[in-house]
Amino acid sequence: MEGTDTTVREGTCAPPRKEGLSLCWVWPESRLEPLHGPRFSIGRDSSAKIRVLGNGVSRQHAELYRQGRLWVVRDLASTNGTWLSGRRVEHAPVSAGDVLRVGDWVGVFVTWPADAPAFSELAPGLLGGPEMAEIVSSVRRAAPSSLPVLLVGSTGTGKERFARAVHHFSNRTGPFIAINCAALPEQLSEAELFGYRRGAFTGAERGSIGHFRAAHQGTLFLDEMPELTAPLQAKLLRVIEDGQVLGLGESHATPVDVRIISASQRPLGTLVARGKLREDLAARLTGVELLLPPLAQRRTDIAPLFAHVLRQHAGSRPPPVEARLIEALCSYDWPRNVRELELATKALLAVRGHEPTLLRSHLPAAIAGHVEEEEPARRPLAREPVERRAHDLAKIKALLETNGGNIKGAAAELGISRQRVYRLMNGNMRGDKNDLGS
Repeated sequence: MEGTDTTVREGTCAPPRKEGLSLCWVWPESRLEPLHGPRFSIGRDSSAKIRVLGNGVSRQHAELYRQGRLWVVRDLASTNGTWLSGRRVEHAPVSAGDVLRVGDWVGVFVTWPADAPAFSELAPGLLGGPEMAEIVSSVRRAAPSSLPVLLVGSTGTGKERFARAVHHFSNRTGPFIAINCAALPEQLSEAELFGYRRGAFTGAERGSIGHFRAAHQGTLFLDEMPELTAPLQAKLLRVIEDGQVLGLGESHATPVDVRIISASQRPLGTLVARGKLREDLAARLTGVELLLPPLAQRRTDIAPLFAHVLRQHAGSRPPPVEARLIEALCSYDWPRNVRELELATKALLAVRGHEPTLLRSHLPAAIAGHVEEEEPARRPLAREPVERRAHDLAKIKALLETNGGNIKGAAAELGISRQRVYRLMNGNMRGDKNDLGS
């Protein structure tokens, strides 16, 4: 990113540069609205500083304004309400990561610079926005070196895709080989990694060069590397230090040129302290450390990732999607990250793909429950006219405040006659509760 310090240092990658709060719309289109100024109106009126056109958006729908160091959102008596992180609000402070919905528009508050890159394919099979672009920028610079790379991130954050990106940008001529260390059979793990001579053990009817030698001049990705047994960790350390592999039953070591990328769900220092990992091996594997953020820390990626998976699996014409479904997706924390989002999207298509529109109610309760029901329980019929009058009167007052007392404009906005506006206002001044007609 232009103007951003993303220098790669041993042990970590540089954090993204942060600026003041911005609003990043993620649905139905992507757009960044930097909040430079004291107050911003949101609506479909041409005078709105943040203009959004679509279903459910009032002419003057809501406003954002500074209150000390905080930004606050206030609903302007909109017809369909202003929603913040799944809750309807009249007046509430906002912070980075909060999800805003006005009508059919969904946005996330962020602290990006104005020149932040858009969501895109950053490397083959690796999609993301500014947070991921920062890491890929580090990957591009570190990849041509021979330094080992350590990827730290919780399950589903895309560690293997990042490992493939390192290999892609490294220009190494050998293959990329991925090994899940947690799935290696304990009795055969050494043979699988380092190879063996024919007859070296019962069942070894033919020899094998093993994964290390198979990755010669390429990249070996050791996923869940801390799951290796202590004896195997010791042998791995020796191979890394000597650059040679000696298979089971062999008498001569073979030189290898392999770039090692390892992955862990926890920082290696924590595992060393718990006695789960050799300290000298941890030091050897930590050349460049990349910390992969969970999906909950990059909520602006959720909607485009959902749309990408939807297009992949729904053919050329994916079904329309309700904005409240996007709001629910963006408000959920996704503990299993991108993998969980992909599975949820595929399940939604499998079960509800035949529906004319995908709705929030089609989502599992654990995800949909993060957004309140849009409509409250129906009130008794005897009270409805009175509450309708109070609702219309509140909206008239708000509109008159924002349009300089223009009664004709307020009536047009509400879709009622000027005579009804006068009756409501006069009835309010007289305390008249009988004027309930249109």
